[in-house]
Amino acid sequence: MVVGGGASVIYADIVIGDMGYASELGNYAEYSGASNEEEVLQYARVVINCATAEPDGRKRALLIGGGIANFTDIASTFNGIIRALKEKESKLKAVRMHLYVRRGGPNYETDLVRLRALGEELGVPIEVYGPEAKMTGICKQAIECIMS
Repeated sequence: MVVGGGASVIYADIVIGDMGYASELGNYAEYSGASNEEEVLQYARVVINCATAEPDGRKRALLIGGGIANFTDIASTFNGIIRALKEKESKLKAVRMHLYVRRGGPNYETDLVRLRALGEELGVPIEVYGPEAKMTGICKQAIECIMS
C-alpha cells in the first residue's frame, strides 16, 4: 500500500525488481492525491484481501506508506488503514503477515505511534519508520522477512 505518484513503480521495479525478487510481488498498487479516510479504508480492504488470499504457510510482508507527504493529512489516511487492519486481523494472522510502515508528512508522528500500538494490540508484527528511514532499506527488510 504505497503512496505517491509513481511510488509503486519505484519500489516494485527498481528496488524489489533489481534485488531479484519481482516474482515475490503479490500486489502492485498505490493511493495518492490526499485520499480521505473512507477512500483509503476501501482501498486497504481490497489490498489486504488480495495480500491474504490463499494462505500457503509462508510468511508475507505488506509495505505501507511511502515518502514525505506535502499536503496529505497522514492521520486521515492512516485512520482508514488502521480500521482495515483491525477488520482483517484474522486474515493477517492466518498468512503470517509482517507489516512495514514508512511515512512522513503532516501528523505522521502520532500515527506511527498508533500503528506500533496496533501491532501489539493485534499480535501482528508491525515495523514502523518515519522519514529518517530509507524505503529501499525497508523493502530489503520485507524481503529478508519473507525469505527467512
